[in-house]
Amino acid sequence: MRTDGPTTADPQLRLSWARSLSHLAAPEHCTPQVVLDRTDVREARAPLRLLMPVLDELLTPLAEDTGLVVAVTDPRGVLLQVRGSAATRRRAEAMGFVEGADWSEPAVGTNAPGTALVLRRPVTVHRDQHFYPEARPWSCTAAPLLHPGTGALLGAVDLTGGDAAADPATRALVGAAVRAARAELALALRSAAPDRGPSPAAGRAAVPAAGAFLRVLGDAPPALLLDGRALELTERHAEILLALSCAAAGLSTAELSVQLWAGRAQETTVRAEVLRLRRLLEPRGGPAIASRPYRLEAPLASDAGRVLELLARGSHRRALREYTGALLPHSEAPSVVALRHRVTGLLREAVLADGSAEAVREYLTLPEAADDAEAWALLLRLLPARSPARARAVLELERLRR
Repeated sequence: MRTDGPTTADPQLRLSWARSLSHLAAPEHCTPQVVLDRTDVREARAPLRLLMPVLDELLTPLAEDTGLVVAVTDPRGVLLQVRGSAATRRRAEAMGFVEGADWSEPAVGTNAPGTALVLRRPVTVHRDQHFYPEARPWSCTAAPLLHPGTGALLGAVDLTGGDAAADPATRALVGAAVRAARAELALALRSAAPDRGPSPAAGRAAVPAAGAFLRVLGDAPPALLLDGRALELTERHAEILLALSCAAAGLSTAELSVQLWAGRAQETTVRAEVLRLRRLLEPRGGPAIASRPYRLEAPLASDAGRVLELLARGSHRRALREYTGALLPHSEAPSVVALRHRVTGLLREAVLADGSAEAVREYLTLPEAADDAEAWALLLRLLPARSPARARAVLELERLRR
């Protein structure tokens, strides 16, 4: 087994091999470990939620057409998403290149995404330049994802496969995709910033919500993401923030009671809940809540709002990818129930109108779509005659008819 370093003039790759030997002693000691389960992976994607659809849109079609896979990691080098050619993905799984697996330098040695995270610059690793023996039939190119405002490391994006993955054109494309993703994030942060100067609230200057993001979709506990850190919220606190984020002019105590408690809550109960929420947010630099009426001092973006925004722009597939599940699925607050039906209804209409078998199949993986007979029937019509997926569609339709 060779341990003398890669056959390359690139001094950075030789230094990477030296680091790898210090971590792993020898290449045969590499074993990619799955360190995040499916739920953990979904949560870890949250800080990259605004970046991943752009990367997916720019790189996945190319990967599918050229037999490559495109992967996105977190800042530690853990794979959060692997898409692209189905055949190549199956081969990559055999060497442990799967969602949730640790592909950092300390885990598997020199490789494009792991080394790009260390160097904070684009990296190409060609075949035998890999430290991990199982990766040596492969080539890969990766670039780091950096926060447009702070420069903080958010993760890396990687193209892996045959020699095409090491082509200079591939490196240029990965770089362009990363720049486009950073521009998208910068635009989202600017659009979420307040359009007026800061005003006093709760005894302090209002904190712009540009660094805050409300996560209310899916089965994961609701949370407020503050510069990438997740502050877990109770369902009631998430309902309050969501209601205020949708009411630019604010809500009176009575209006908030109607929206969240159907008018059954006393005004003292409403005021007490808002006070508890303020005490939670203020020490952590969260959004400021003003009074009379209750209102957020700065706009607060959310994953539900992002899905609605994408649908309004006609980006139906990106909206589907961003949609991680029903809005606060256990909430019975009237305003939440209404918004939940609006999001799921508009998403369903957009997907069924799209006419794409791929989009309909992805929609049918959602729990709320499992019994959608119209969607299953549409999928059956869209699939090619010899597609193995037709059998599943037929079985589901028979189940629903019974």
